[in-house]
Amino acid sequence: MTRIITVLILLFALIALATAEQVSISKTYNHMEDETSAIIELVRDVPDKTNPLDTVTIAPYIGDRINALYDYWVEKEHKLSMIIRYIDLSYISDALIYAKNFIEFDNKEEALAGLARLEYLLKSYHKMYGVNGFNIL
Repeated sequence: MTRIITVLILLFALIALATAEQVSISKTYNHMEDETSAIIELVRDVPDKTNPLDTVTIAPYIGDRINALYDYWVEKEHKLSMIIRYIDLSYISDALIYAKNFIEFDNKEEALAGLARLEYLLKSYHKMYGVNGFNIL
């Protein structure tokens, strides 16, 4: 009887740990996806520079948002690296840094390209590391 109770306790602890892991991953990726989509909309709303004297830039407000997103990602990346392969996390970091740099350099087209890549990577890795049959087995 003691063995059965010990096995059940270990089984429930394993299930709780796996659930906490999946919730943490899902929460992080959902926040990143939501914030990336919001930043994409903000960058798209910035008018194109057709006039050389046009002083509208994308850097000030949007730069603060992407810097906050980058800080959030760096914080979560260290925790996620215990669960997820670091090479997969580095692709997301690269796309985020790419978009961040072009927002700071006020290049709308390249910023949108970097944000689109970031959005794609977040969605694909969210599906890859989310709850599915392969991850359960």
